[in-house]
Amino acid sequence: MTDLADRQAHAQMSLWQEHVRAVSERGDPYAKLLRAPEDPYPLYEQIRARGPLHLSGLGVWVTADHRLANKVLRDRRFGVRRADGTKAPEFMPFDNSMLGLDPPDHTRLRKLTVPSLNPRRLARWRPVAERVCHELIDGMLSGRAEVNFMSAFAQRLPLRVIGDLVGIPERHRRAFFQLSRRMAYLLDGVASVAVAADVRAAIAEMTVLFTDIVAERRVEPRDDLISDLLPAVDDGRLAMAELVPLCVFLPLAGTETTVNLIGNAVRALLLHPEQWTAFKADPALAPAVVQETLRYDTPVQQYRRIAHVDVELGDAIVPAGAELAICAGAANRDPEVYPRPERFDIGREAGPETLSFSAGIHFCLGAALARIEAEIALAAVAERLPDLRPVGQVRRRDSFIIRGMLQFPVAVRQ
Repeated sequence: MTDLADRQAHAQMSLWQEHVRAVSERGDPYAKLLRAPEDPYPLYEQIRARGPLHLSGLGVWVTADHRLANKVLRDRRFGVRRADGTKAPEFMPFDNSMLGLDPPDHTRLRKLTVPSLNPRRLARWRPVAERVCHELIDGMLSGRAEVNFMSAFAQRLPLRVIGDLVGIPERHRRAFFQLSRRMAYLLDGVASVAVAADVRAAIAEMTVLFTDIVAERRVEPRDDLISDLLPAVDDGRLAMAELVPLCVFLPLAGTETTVNLIGNAVRALLLHPEQWTAFKADPALAPAVVQETLRYDTPVQQYRRIAHVDVELGDAIVPAGAELAICAGAANRDPEVYPRPERFDIGREAGPETLSFSAGIHFCLGAALARIEAEIALAAVAERLPDLRPVGQVRRRDSFIIRGMLQFPVAVRQ
């Protein structure tokens, strides 16, 4: 961007942030939520108290209702872009990757990608995840007694696995890891101009990296996502300009979900000693821990949709072009759906599916992989780190979209 464009972007962002601050100070719970509080859950209850759907002072329709949120996510009258195909100003800039597209392009790209990410095929990555988990835990146990759980374990496992799945050569793994950490801010929503500039720079560097990897895989195809997709480039079903963004952003979105699912699960367990004790006694409960964490403290807290036509939802008419914020973190604690929703309980009876991986056509392609990795990781932690305990101040991400930690200090042994 030019200096003039940077100044204009800074001015627009400052105006938006000032508007959010002013509306939040008038008591609007959704505006308060956008200021990324440490604990969003009391605000979700304030949103819920305003009814299944209400219009925020920011001009955004908001719901915390599970039934309504699930309905909207499955409703083809809503999309992630405006009806004319343009993005909303506050949407994440995924450009022509599948994550930021509506049908028909979204349908075409998803159809091409699904075979590489179906649960049966993903099961082959289970031994890889198990091996990596034990390598990381070996390192934690042989080093300092206190570590940052996020950087020592939770961030490293998904990146190692996704590197193999996508087809990133070993010599590029370090660069991929570093660029992924910089690009993670892309998922956090509104950021500073400086952060946005660094994210753009990281995207450019990642694009160069993947362009080289794609060229290498064309010469030496392997059993990975890039090699799977190259025939579609050759026969015209997929443009090269689409392949590189897919390779860049699918790993980013999938990795961040898994990183924070693992971190949030371990923190919830350690803050509920009776649950941690029960899990250590039976690590086979890992799937239940994953499911309850997705409900109790989901990594993805919010989705945005735009109405393509006027849509009647209950007593309200959401006009074409209006934005609707779906508070998944609130919907997953809807007391009409989940009894005693504020309680973290790994023995909870199965209920309706959470909205942690979205729903409908944008349901997370990597959901099965995230569950596999998290289940393996949590079982390994319970078996090999029974003395794990929190020892310091948690530092969370400054985000109203992604619920996760940057620093989670723990002691790994007595």
